[in-house]
Amino acid sequence: MDEGGPSDDYDLDPSYRGPNYDSDFEISEFEGDESDESSDSGFVVDPDLDDSDVEASSSQPKTDVHDTFLYDFCHIPERNDNIEDGEINEDGVGLDTTELDRESDDEVEPIEYGMHDPSVDWKKMKPHLGEMFANQEQLRFCLTNYAVQNGYLIRVVKSSSDRLQAKCGTDKDGKQCTFKMWASWMNRERSFQVKGFNDKHTCIRDFRRPTMLNSEWIAKHFIKLLCRRPKMKGREIQEVVKKKFLCEVSLVQCYRAKLKALEIINGKLTEHYARIWDYGEEILRSNPGSTVQVSVTTNPDGLTYFHRIYICFKAVREGWSRGCRRVVGLDGCFLEGYCKGELITAIGRDGNNQLYPIAWAVIDVENKANWLWYLQLLSSDLGIGDGGGLTIISDQHKGLVETAKDVLPRVEHRQCARHVFANYKKAYNGLDYKRLFWAASFSTIEAGFILAMEELQAININAYNYLVQREPSTWSRAFFPDRRTCESGKWGI
Repeated sequence: MDEGGPSDDYDLDPSYRGPNYDSDFEISEFEGDESDESSDSGFVVDPDLDDSDVEASSSQPKTDVHDTFLYDFCHIPERNDNIEDGEINEDGVGLDTTELDRESDDEVEPIEYGMHDPSVDWKKMKPHLGEMFANQEQLRFCLTNYAVQNGYLIRVVKSSSDRLQAKCGTDKDGKQCTFKMWASWMNRERSFQVKGFNDKHTCIRDFRRPTMLNSEWIAKHFIKLLCRRPKMKGREIQEVVKKKFLCEVSLVQCYRAKLKALEIINGKLTEHYARIWDYGEEILRSNPGSTVQVSVTTNPDGLTYFHRIYICFKAVREGWSRGCRRVVGLDGCFLEGYCKGELITAIGRDGNNQLYPIAWAVIDVENKANWLWYLQLLSSDLGIGDGGGLTIISDQHKGLVETAKDVLPRVEHRQCARHVFANYKKAYNGLDYKRLFWAASFSTIEAGFILAMEELQAININAYNYLVQREPSTWSRAFFPDRRTCESGKWGI
């Protein structure tokens, strides 16, 4: 060995591993039949490799691990998580993990996007980047509200079951507006999200003819109004749209919007009738002792249809027996809409002369059979027996009068003064006729009734004869027995 050359004593000393020796590359960790030979040849074997990798690596040129230059050049130090920031590892390299930890935290933390609130006023609706919608229809409705409110000519250029792309109109020079929107379904959840959005507009506004306005959008805005006015005409809808939204729509769009809105309303009503059994069971569960009777009919086609339902709450029934007058008013009204029928009620009067609902029923038509079914249930609930000491006031419907005689033979049947006056004023209309009629009806003594009738006789004998033929004892308070009258003139009570 030359004096100026490097020392080769480490070749003879097996304990010497070099200045940058890594214990992870221990030769003795390799298990095999030729472990002794490999230690002499200088192979570094990774224990993670399988047998095929070892065989393939044996054909490569051998590298002496004791060559410090090659070891320092080829060896990549592994990160040690136990080293704190600013410390020096075994390889003499300082690791600053602050930035790495910050980057890893940013990758793990998810970005939260806002969800669309459909209860917001339509004038304030505007889609935003990342906003999530329940479905594509909800996004279209929001985008249409935004376009109508601001007069933008936004149109959908691409639409399918999983995506939607919208653009705007052109400017005064004929160039395409910069507004664009792209939305599709999210991968990790069932939400329709706006994934691309540029809300800058360079187009010309037109409030009169928005391109996205259609009959479905009009129907959603007119649902509440059509619930109150189902017979609203198409031309009226057209005028409301012009005043409220400043838009011009055709009559065809208005008629289609009305049909769609009524379909939504009536469809919900039909679903309610389909759950009539659940409604009855819930009443019995929450109000023990109440009476609920549901009747259905089965057609020849095998389908079951709703017929009628009767409801009387226990607390209401007991309240009438303890603190109300022995007077019951029976009346009915028509149910308009898709599911037609009639609502019949039994109304009483409490000690303050206020209306007191007793029982009610929904039937298909007002006839003798339905009144018989209703009065039998009412008599059983109120415990009035044959009707002794009770007064019934009605509009003198033929089926009701005949049924009351069969179910309640001792009941006193009176007429509703409002119905008598409605028929009376058709032939004798005028304020003077009205004054004399209600004076005769409200009289508490027979002398007051006679005085009003004599004054009417002096004015018009025909009007006097008309009221005499309507049996004044059934609609004048002067002929009512005690505990069955009150100050109210409704139903002639």
